[in-house]
Amino acid sequence: MNGTWIRRAWDHKGLWGFLIWLFLLPLSFLYGLGVRVRNLAYSLGWAPTKNLPCAVISVGNLTAGGTGKTPTVLWLAQELEKRGCRVAILSRGYKKTTGGTMILDRGSQKSRSSLDESFDAGDEPMMMARIFGQKVGVGKKRHEVGERMLRKGELDAVILDDGFQHLQLSRDIDLLLLGSDWKGWLLPAGPFREPRSALRRASLYLVTGSRERWETLLRGRPQAVVFFGSLEAKALFGFEGEQRKEYPLGVLDRSRILAVSAIANPGPFYRMIHDWEGEIVDSMEFPDHHLYSTEDWQRINRAARDVDLIVTTEKDMVKLVRFPFAREKLLALRVEMVVEDGASLVAVVENAIQAKRGNAQLR
Repeated sequence: MNGTWIRRAWDHKGLWGFLIWLFLLPLSFLYGLGVRVRNLAYSLGWAPTKNLPCAVISVGNLTAGGTGKTPTVLWLAQELEKRGCRVAILSRGYKKTTGGTMILDRGSQKSRSSLDESFDAGDEPMMMARIFGQKVGVGKKRHEVGERMLRKGELDAVILDDGFQHLQLSRDIDLLLLGSDWKGWLLPAGPFREPRSALRRASLYLVTGSRERWETLLRGRPQAVVFFGSLEAKALFGFEGEQRKEYPLGVLDRSRILAVSAIANPGPFYRMIHDWEGEIVDSMEFPDHHLYSTEDWQRINRAARDVDLIVTTEKDMVKLVRFPFAREKLLALRVEMVVEDGASLVAVVENAIQAKRGNAQLR
C-alpha cells in the first residue's frame, strides 16, 4: 500500500476519501492536543533541552514529507564545507533496523560495494554517507549521537535532518521548509505535523512549493529570512560493474520508462522525467522508506520486460543496487536543491556558526 489513499482522504476526494477523513478527524484533535501540550512543556522549560558545544542547524518542516528536506540538508552541508566548515549530519534513521547509535563515515561515492551492505542505519543516512560522501550520525537520541561524533573529531556544526519537531536538542538556527501543502488538518486527517502557528519558531524559511500562498502567510516577516528553492534534476547514475557511472539527462528522451519509487510524494519525480521527454509507461509506488524484498525485485523485473529503463530515486537506489538488473537498465535520477540567493542563506548560517564558536572560546 502506498500513500495515495491517505492523500485522497486529506483532499476529500470522492465519497470514500471524505468518509475516511471524517473517521480520522477525531484523531487529529487528540494529536493536536498532544502536540500543543508537548510544545508548551518545552517553551516553559518543564521538558529539558540538551546543548552541544558546536552550532546546531535544524532543517525541518511542518508537514509529512515532500518538501525536499534531505536535498536541502545535503546542499547546506556541501555549501558550508566549501567555506571551510567542518560539518556532520544528525539523523534519527527513520525505519532503521537496529537500536542504538551508528556513525556512517564518508563513502567513496564511486563503489557499488559501498552501497551493497546492511541498511541498519536507514536509507536516507546511507544515501547521504555513501553516495554524497557526508559524515552521518544516526540515532533516536541525537544529542548523544552528536556528543559521540564530537569525541571522534572537531566539528564546527551539525545539521539536524528533519529536526523542527526534535525539541530535545537546542539549536542555533531553525530552517523551516514550506512545500506544496499550505493548508489542511493535523495528522492523521491532514498533512500537518504541527499547527501553522509553529511558523513563529523558525529563524529562516525556505519555500519549495505553493510560493504565492506562503508569501501571503509569511507577510510581515523580514525579507532577509525568507528564501525560495526548488528541486532540479542534474543527472542520472547507475553502476557498471562495481563502479558508479553518471549519464546525461538526455538519456531519458523518448525512452520507455518504468518509474519505481518509495517516497512520500512521487509527483515531482515523475514531472522531472516528463520534463526530459521520458515516457513513463508504468510506475510502481511503494511505502515511503520501503526496504525492497526479493519478491519486489521480481515484480519490478517482470514489469520492466518491455521498457528501456527502470528509473528510480537516489534513496531507492541504495536499496535496489543489491539486486541484479540488466546492464545499464536501472538508473537513479540525481536531484539537487537550488536556492535563490542561496549565498545569503548560507551567510546567515555561517554567522551563527562563528557566534557559537566565539562563545565557546570565551568559556
